[in-house]
Amino acid sequence: MRSKVVVALAALLIPALVACGSNVRADDGSSGTDALKVYVGAGDDREILQYAVDNLLPDIDVELIDADDGSNGKVAAGEGDLSYYQHIPAFEADQEEHGYDNLSIVSKVNVVPYGLYSSKWKDLADTADWLNVDLIEDQVTGSSLPHGSKVVLPNTPTGFARGLYLLQSAGLTQLDRPFGGTAVQDLTVTEANVVDSLRHLSLLPLEYGEFIDGLYENYDAVVLSPKQAEAIGLGPDKDALAVEPGPQNPYAHVLVAPSRLAGDERVLELTHALESADVAEFMKQNFHGANIPVAVNETN
Repeated sequence: MRSKVVVALAALLIPALVACGSNVRADDGSSGTDALKVYVGAGDDREILQYAVDNLLPDIDVELIDADDGSNGKVAAGEGDLSYYQHIPAFEADQEEHGYDNLSIVSKVNVVPYGLYSSKWKDLADTADWLNVDLIEDQVTGSSLPHGSKVVLPNTPTGFARGLYLLQSAGLTQLDRPFGGTAVQDLTVTEANVVDSLRHLSLLPLEYGEFIDGLYENYDAVVLSPKQAEAIGLGPDKDALAVEPGPQNPYAHVLVAPSRLAGDERVLELTHALESADVAEFMKQNFHGANIPVAVNETN
């Protein structure tokens, strides 16, 4: 009888001891020992995330998965943990279309900024110089962008709006609203929203096509994306008169998480890493102004 009792106790104890082992998890949900599965966009976003994972998160297992149009749906359905491949308006449109109520933005990381470029003028310093005034001759004594300059902006709702906000952030115009809103009326501002042109600019919405270099050479200034600038040999950090700011930028690329990961320490650490001074410096050294951090910190 004694041997039968011992055998019975062993049968009860062995599974319990095994379940306490370090490689066995009793839960079947996400935990601190699981790999975080992040759907990430190609190019700069992936480089930024990979840098953060490799250099700032040595104790967290992160799996990077190529994102596609359905990645937010996969995260919402529990088939992944996070997504990082869209800017705010794209995510909000996706969320509204598909009803992803359990997803939210947990970090605003980086911006691909528009810049203002000129082949004729060197800076935006205060000036009394004038151009393009029909009643009098041009009065130009310096090299700063004069009053009356003709400035070209992209002839698209998004491009024109971002160009207007860029001019406002540079102190050249004033709009009827601050920078940073993500409502439709904020993202599609037009010249009708300009309440003051502090340098009396002529704003010209034009199709760029293959004529970017011609616009750059023939007008006083032109608003370009980093790729457009690169196409004619220009770079934001060395050639732009002004660049879109990162803080409060509605076109920030974002890290998105489901409500089931609220308070997850791994997500918090990843968020802090992406918003850190180290990642800001990585962007500065590797993208030369073509990708800038959103967070304000000591290095940017």
